[in-house]
Amino acid sequence: MYLISSIQYPVSSIQYPAQPPVMGMSFPGLVGFKNIARAFFCTSKYLTMLPLTFRSSKILFIIARRLNLQKRASRFLMAKQLAKCIAINTFIVVFLLAGNTDELHAQVQIRGIVRDANEKPVSNANIVLLNAGDSSGLINTMANEVGIYVFNNVAIGDYAIKLTAIGFEQKYSPVFSVVSAEDDINIGIIILQVKLQQLNEVIVKAKKPLFEQKVDRTVINVKSSITSAGTTALDVLERSPGVVVNRQNSTISMGGKDGVVVMINGKINYMPIDAVVQLLAGINSANIEKIELITTPPANFDAEGNAGFINIVLINNPDMGMNGSVSLTLGYGKGERSSSGTHFNYRKNKFNLYGDYSFSLETMDQFFGFFRRVDLHGKLVENVSGSNRDTKQRNHLARLGFDYQLNKKTILGGLVSMYDNKWSMDAVNNNSIRLNGMPDTSMRIINDEINQWTHYMANINAQHTFNADEKLSANIDYLYYHDNNPVNYLNSFFDKQGIPLFNEQTRSGKITPIHIWVGTVDYSKKIGKKIRMEAGTKASSSRFRNNVLIEKRVQDEWIKDPDLSAAYILNEEIGAAYSSFNINPGSKTEVKAGLRYEYTSSNLGTTKTKDIVDRRFGKLFPSLFVSHKLNKNHSVGFSYSRRITRPTFNDMAPFVLFIDPNTFFSGNPALKPSIADAVTADYTYKRYLLSLSYSYNKDAIARFQTKVDPATNKQTFAAENLGNMKTFSATFSIPFTVTSWWSMQNNIITIWQQVNSSYSNKAFSIDQKTIRINASQSFTFPGGIDVELSGFYQTAAMFGTAKLNAYGMLNAGLQKKIGKGKIRFGVDDILNSFKLETASYIPEQNLDTRSYFKFIQRTYKLTYTRSFGNDKLKEKRNRSTGSEEERGRVN
Repeated sequence: MYLISSIQYPVSSIQYPAQPPVMGMSFPGLVGFKNIARAFFCTSKYLTMLPLTFRSSKILFIIARRLNLQKRASRFLMAKQLAKCIAINTFIVVFLLAGNTDELHAQVQIRGIVRDANEKPVSNANIVLLNAGDSSGLINTMANEVGIYVFNNVAIGDYAIKLTAIGFEQKYSPVFSVVSAEDDINIGIIILQVKLQQLNEVIVKAKKPLFEQKVDRTVINVKSSITSAGTTALDVLERSPGVVVNRQNSTISMGGKDGVVVMINGKINYMPIDAVVQLLAGINSANIEKIELITTPPANFDAEGNAGFINIVLINNPDMGMNGSVSLTLGYGKGERSSSGTHFNYRKNKFNLYGDYSFSLETMDQFFGFFRRVDLHGKLVENVSGSNRDTKQRNHLARLGFDYQLNKKTILGGLVSMYDNKWSMDAVNNNSIRLNGMPDTSMRIINDEINQWTHYMANINAQHTFNADEKLSANIDYLYYHDNNPVNYLNSFFDKQGIPLFNEQTRSGKITPIHIWVGTVDYSKKIGKKIRMEAGTKASSSRFRNNVLIEKRVQDEWIKDPDLSAAYILNEEIGAAYSSFNINPGSKTEVKAGLRYEYTSSNLGTTKTKDIVDRRFGKLFPSLFVSHKLNKNHSVGFSYSRRITRPTFNDMAPFVLFIDPNTFFSGNPALKPSIADAVTADYTYKRYLLSLSYSYNKDAIARFQTKVDPATNKQTFAAENLGNMKTFSATFSIPFTVTSWWSMQNNIITIWQQVNSSYSNKAFSIDQKTIRINASQSFTFPGGIDVELSGFYQTAAMFGTAKLNAYGMLNAGLQKKIGKGKIRFGVDDILNSFKLETASYIPEQNLDTRSYFKFIQRTYKLTYTRSFGNDKLKEKRNRSTGSEEERGRVN
């Protein structure tokens, strides 16, 4: 048996890099120390927000103390590191401002940009400056050819802006305030929506493509996709560019790298990856607006996530009144498949109430296969296993939230959510052992398993807007998870002639409650015309208990296995602080520089053995983003970031899941965090994108890596640290409009990966080249009929130390609009080609294994969706500067 040894880890020493001297540096407009002192004097009054950041730390200290974490609260403050973090950024800004200090004393100026839904400028749009008190028009102007408008010499007061243009819906800006004669207010980009034109009950509306490629992210427009109807968030991700989902191992990788962090409406889900996969499998695509694959997150995002972030944006309607939609799906694919969902939004005056609910039930026949070959004391032993699995997954998911505008500058919000996901399985597993090519023994294992995750979450948040350029926001979250995972085994053994030898009964149980508290405070302020500062702090506390029980039946009595049974307890606290600056040196250039510090304290033990793992470490995570627009059609970008991937709770807390008596899955408490450095360069021509990226990942975490003990012929799947992993990728985004009724989107990702690690204390190196192609074709035919074809193909790729063979999928869908409803028919995996095959082959180290997983089958599905409420109400005129941003943050 694979036994977990107790290991005591020393406390990591924390070393902070010394601040380098400034030597040989020159800046335009910077002449001697006189200008430096002048710049510092001019910006000093804008640095008065720094105490707010320290007050944010104090707030988190109080939260930590209330959570009985007073002994560890001092770790969260990290005042010295926070001061250093902000000081470095401030030092940079002082130099950048030194040659431009006169701009800080300009007259009041209000400016902004108006664009359409395709992010193209709306030239000659009519812009009116309104008095917020009575909505009377004060000043009129027009947007220029690039969509920019400016109001000069505006008096102190409260204002709003009305934007109109031929063919577009009228739009209002939030209310903003001019509080001094030195204000410089940037309204930002306002998007005008194309006006719906109703002719004989036919609505003409532009349709978003399935895939949209942007510089820092890929957007999958789920709501407008025909083939996505009747699916789940997990199904959509499996078909997304650069994303690989392994349902058996509960892993999600992006761009060839593990360590993906999943967010819902911009909020991170602090849950084990197993629960994340179950959550995604329970989210009905009818409730999803879009999914964003963010590969280069900025400093205000958590440093967690080597591969980046996946943000699932659920549908929220900004109209006043009551509106929403309902959907129903029926399908079949070697098992029944059904789902339903609804979402609603009620908005009146200062109050907004929203919510959604989804249900899904899916039955599926699955097949797993395993093979391994090992030289055991001069004899060649081969194991062949096959598992026929009858699975069922039932999911409930619900959310309810509100926003309330306390006054024109303060908004209070709350959100509660829950899900109950139950996965069950009955399986028949056949295993045979061959010795030197001849049959030896065999066994049959009949087992049943339940894996049920329950989750509750409560959030309260507030945002205060001091003026148009300054705001403070805070969030407090409590999350509770509970997993119940019982498994029963009936093992029957046979000799080489197939004659029964004996039977054996075993069972395992795993009960896992998780409690998580999270508090965040974020502050932003504009400094002059060209700089915006952001700073914030965060504290999180997690308590995880993993009760593992392994028993064997002996003469009608269940006997506990003391070596594999234990109650594991994991306590983890993370404190973080960040600051970043958005700098616009010119109209065509944007720079964002950030620095984040995170401190982690993690302790794992059992009720009998303390401090199996006891780690405390702090890390700095810098990030830099530079973008420059060469001209109307050409732009370039560059980014650098450092990320961390921490071991998941389930990866660290040991557990045992048997495939057969010689093959099982387990946890690994010896896992270390992984640090990755990545650089990216982008070139954009109109809607076409070329992106090049390189990353170096030290101690990369690879989940469910195989190890075979030659002395016992036992195979274990567990997460392991690799020595390092190097990844180079090139992404091409190529959209085409063939005709007025035919458009296509093509994404091509090429990846080269190299893994340098060791197996049985022997070093090895393997590399792999991979190409993944995602394509979607959209057709519009007379009679209101739309057709969509989508699919992907991926060549062989890396899976830790194993190689994943080529695979792909082709889907098709047809849609017809009927009144307020839409009926969609789709076929998933038309060629029945979605299967995962992995292989680990290092013969010189006696490692030769292969695995085969068939999770899904060709599926036919019929979906009906209908909207309700008054969907022709115009968008509400928002009279508070923070409400739209808050809705984007909470909803």
